[in-house]
Amino acid sequence: RPCAIVDPSQPMSNAGCSSVLPAPCRQAGHRAPLPLPAAPQFVARFRSNRRLRVTCASAAGHVSRIPPTEARRVRSLAGSRHRPPPLTRIRSGTPRCAYVEKMLVAETASLLDVHRKDREARIRKQLRKVELPPSPYDTAWVAMVPLRGSPHTPCFPQCVEWILQNQHENGSWDINDFGSSANKNVLLSTLACVLALEKWNLGQEHIRKGLHFIGRHFSLVMDEEIAAPTGFNMIFPGMLSLAIGAGLQFPVRQTDIDGILHQWEMELKRQAGQKSYGREAYMAYVSEGLGNLLDWNEVMKFQRKNGSLFNSPSTTAAALVHNYDDKALDYLNMIVSKFGGAVPTVYPLNMHCKLSMVDSLEKIGISRHFSSEIEGILDMAYSFWLQRDEEIMMDVATCAMAFRLLRMNGYDVSSDELSHLAEASNFHNSLQGYLSDTKSVLELYKASKVCVSEHELILDNIGNWSGSLLSEKLCSEGVQGLPILEVEYALKFPFYTTLERLDHKRNIEHFDARGSHILKTECL
Repeated sequence: RPCAIVDPSQPMSNAGCSSVLPAPCRQAGHRAPLPLPAAPQFVARFRSNRRLRVTCASAAGHVSRIPPTEARRVRSLAGSRHRPPPLTRIRSGTPRCAYVEKMLVAETASLLDVHRKDREARIRKQLRKVELPPSPYDTAWVAMVPLRGSPHTPCFPQCVEWILQNQHENGSWDINDFGSSANKNVLLSTLACVLALEKWNLGQEHIRKGLHFIGRHFSLVMDEEIAAPTGFNMIFPGMLSLAIGAGLQFPVRQTDIDGILHQWEMELKRQAGQKSYGREAYMAYVSEGLGNLLDWNEVMKFQRKNGSLFNSPSTTAAALVHNYDDKALDYLNMIVSKFGGAVPTVYPLNMHCKLSMVDSLEKIGISRHFSSEIEGILDMAYSFWLQRDEEIMMDVATCAMAFRLLRMNGYDVSSDELSHLAEASNFHNSLQGYLSDTKSVLELYKASKVCVSEHELILDNIGNWSGSLLSEKLCSEGVQGLPILEVEYALKFPFYTTLERLDHKRNIEHFDARGSHILKTECL
């Protein structure tokens, strides 16, 4: 059988492969003389090279070529009289590298697929059930409601217990887990929780820490550059006055407290000089900061079918403290039973949240992955629309968004349901109009562009006044942050003038992942 010997005339330049030639077989019966023992230096070199070859062959993918110095040693041995055994063929590492790369690509793709499915599952869960975060501010006001017939006993002790168990180390009560930042929303929530504990004479150490937190950050109250919750300039001073009347002492200069209370009195005089439905709705909405200054019978005119005032637990609780009402108590019992010791800042908010999620999924181009969930939401919204349910009809932004999404998805909805907003004066006379809510105006403008005939005068009128109002806001720089980008884009490019893929790309680039907005307190 032919054996292999190294051909010294062939340079060993091909990486990963030896140059060998076949040697003739021995003739039968011919015995070649045995070679003499090799010199010791050649034996040492041979053993060294053999170890090198074994190491290179086992590397398989890391070493593809013999070093030049060792190659010259092998060729010198091949040319000597006593030849060592042939070199072992060194396999190329390329096939194994390709296999490893293929496995890495497959594992990466599998991992990405797992992450994608996990994200889809989370979105589906949110579409099916809206999870509202707890509001320390609203929970504190619910905790202040006394038991009927026993004014010194809380009606909802579980809310009081939640306050005692959820104060942060810095003395604040905050929606965030770590209470790492201070803002007007946190100050408002902390003051409300302090008042609730003081009312029931509980948690003296909690009260002390809360008062010191407010004192350390009291300068934020007067800073007009910092974003404030709706009605902050009415609610916080009113609660501050209530706390001082209860005997609480703030580690703050008296001149600072006097300055805030003076501004509050000036704001009350300004509000008293206005006579409109929007102004009355606003004063009722922030009634927890006004106490005995209000006629609570007039406030109860804004009560909804579910027993709440503006779907706000805090406003409803404040009304119940001053004026007992069975329907209001039923509403609070319902939300406390549903959410436990901590209530959200708005309830119900399911339809608004779900429609907002559908809108977001459609804007970034991934709604097709959740078609069954979206269909269920739109069917429910259509049922609410036909029944003129308050959850849709009583909020301008929700009503306009429901109309736009339903019509663009093929549902038969009439623009007549928006007739009460056909004139700008009607909008300005509403709570959202009184608050100059840009989001509501923008939703109305978008809805006005979804026409199915040339004779929808209601939509034409809404489009005219809402477009003019948005343009005025841009010119006066009355819009800050992300809304200004949305307003500019909506005015320049109505949905029927955009290319879908480019629109998706733009919306992804400007997507607000957190998606929170401020009411009387932060709402995610």
